[in-house]
Amino acid sequence: GRIELAVQQLGPYGVLWGERLLPTRRFFPAGAPTGRWLSSSPLTITITDPERDAPTPGGAAGVGSRVTGPENGVFTLEEGARSGDTLVAASNARTCAVRLDGGVMCWGWNGLRDRFGTAALDDVVAVSIGDSPGGHACALHGDGTVSCWGSGYDGALGQGDSDNHYLPVKVQGIEDAVAVAAGTSHTCAAHADGGVSCWGRGNHGQLGHGTREGHSPLPQRIPDLADVRSVAAGPTATCALHLDGTVSCWGWPVVGDVNHESPRKVEDLDGVVSVALGWRQHCAVRTGGQVYCWNSGSSASQVRNISDVADVAVGNASICALHRDGGVSCWGENRSGELGDGTTTSRASPARLPGISDAVAITASVRQPNLDGESGTHACVVHENGSVSCWGNNADGQLGDGTYETRLSPTRVRRFERLPPDRIPRSETLLLRAWGDEVVKQREAEFPWLRVAWDHIRERTVATNLQGNWGGTVISGCGTATGTYECWTDSLLMSYLELGGLVHELAHVYDMTTGLAPGDVWGLYFATTYADCYTGPGSTSRKGSEILADTVTYLVVPRASLTYYLSAQYDPDACPALPDKPSREAQEVVRAGLAGRVPDWYTTNITNGAELWAAIRRGGGLSEPLLANLANLANDFGGLCTTDWLTRQLDPDRIPAADTNPFRDGGC
Repeated sequence: GRIELAVQQLGPYGVLWGERLLPTRRFFPAGAPTGRWLSSSPLTITITDPERDAPTPGGAAGVGSRVTGPENGVFTLEEGARSGDTLVAASNARTCAVRLDGGVMCWGWNGLRDRFGTAALDDVVAVSIGDSPGGHACALHGDGTVSCWGSGYDGALGQGDSDNHYLPVKVQGIEDAVAVAAGTSHTCAAHADGGVSCWGRGNHGQLGHGTREGHSPLPQRIPDLADVRSVAAGPTATCALHLDGTVSCWGWPVVGDVNHESPRKVEDLDGVVSVALGWRQHCAVRTGGQVYCWNSGSSASQVRNISDVADVAVGNASICALHRDGGVSCWGENRSGELGDGTTTSRASPARLPGISDAVAITASVRQPNLDGESGTHACVVHENGSVSCWGNNADGQLGDGTYETRLSPTRVRRFERLPPDRIPRSETLLLRAWGDEVVKQREAEFPWLRVAWDHIRERTVATNLQGNWGGTVISGCGTATGTYECWTDSLLMSYLELGGLVHELAHVYDMTTGLAPGDVWGLYFATTYADCYTGPGSTSRKGSEILADTVTYLVVPRASLTYYLSAQYDPDACPALPDKPSREAQEVVRAGLAGRVPDWYTTNITNGAELWAAIRRGGGLSEPLLANLANLANDFGGLCTTDWLTRQLDPDRIPAADTNPFRDGGC
């Protein structure tokens, strides 16, 4: 029974481009203060009375009044609910949000890296991030361009290749976007003319190009898809919201329990103003404020006991809705407090969260069930003043409160100041070094070895795209240039800027540089215990060194993805008998080595020179990389007596006979 008005601006040739300024099908009471419902940026609106050329009655803006958006210090609900690309985006283990000043702030997994990497972004109106912890993120700018950063796996960054970029790069060919949405390894953008382009991985048909083959490293238009005003993405699916309120989806599983390589309309769903995709669970908001949800293989049905909704966010098995009055209601699974009601009790019926009355945007994370054994997710809202509150799983700091504690109720994200201009990195290498400085600074009190290794290699640390290398590599060597046999690290090259990866490579620097680590007893342990691990054809690794570096990483970053332990799970032949995470014995050996102590394993198993010699031979013996083990242990049990036979190109004939080297016989 109400009459409501909305404003939409027409572009050249009748093309609607006003969605980015004042969203279509977004209605607000005519009596609402114009400072709220006409908010947009950077549009300037002048309201006059043609009869009197004076301020209009009813609280409307007067002659020449400017109606602004974030510049006046607040966000408004109209700017938030944009279906898939909002002011805030949550993914597995991390969160990003648009700042009032048009920048981006991120926290959680690799949030420190992203804070440096995104420091130069501006004019951002929306942000979207994929659900993978090491994945990509994209920002929509007010001029219609899109910037992406992170992993370039399968072309997710739209650069025509699969290279990683941790400083945002503009997506090629996208200049008129009105919405952007990121999935696990794919991205889609809605154009001002109503078309949609997608790029990245397409193995489930999530690119909408009519195939599940391969990937597209550059944006490609979806054929025969028109009149789209926004897009939403899930892990392996995408949906488009049309101007007439209908919804088309493609990928798996979103329309039925099968793949759809091309867009298909969702039946019995119209009048939609917002849509959100979760993990096999999806929801939409209709013009009347009702919420409809469906699972793969089922039809959309209305959620009872909830109304007046502006937007909805879907997690794994939980849902949160943003009301038009700024309140929030949640329901569903509640293992990690993702319902925000102060409990871990699941609830089938929506209930309002206490204490939230000024929310303007909402998001929820999706955690693929097969990613690991955990299913905890989190949710966040942006408030009118630009601050953010989050709740739920916080194992990686994704709630932004400075802790790693799960929060059962909404908790304010701490304030993240923008970097001053002189600290903004202008190249990937400068980003890597600035990020490394902060990583070491935050952890050196507990792990002093990080400072030793970083100071040694920092100026020779370079960010590069190493073909065929997923993480990084240490360029090293061994020899007798100084008269004694020693090893050194020449440089550190990183192509995948992940926290665990950086710590892993610094562990190599510390271990492989003679004189940095206080001895090499851990090297002997890993070389003998895991002598057959990752030393196949073409490998230049010291035996056991990769397991050693993974074990050190585990102690510093317990939730890091351990490359070699993980690889062994999928290929047991690569490292027989390797557990899924470091054993207690391995951890004890590393802790002792980092503290400069001899581990219990060594004193128990190596009691004389003959046993040490035998252990060295079991660990690969006289192969060049293992010479460092021998050289670093030269003084144990009285020493090797002679070391002149230790040369870079080892000559077996020069090795002293058993009866001439007391060390080998347990003597000295």
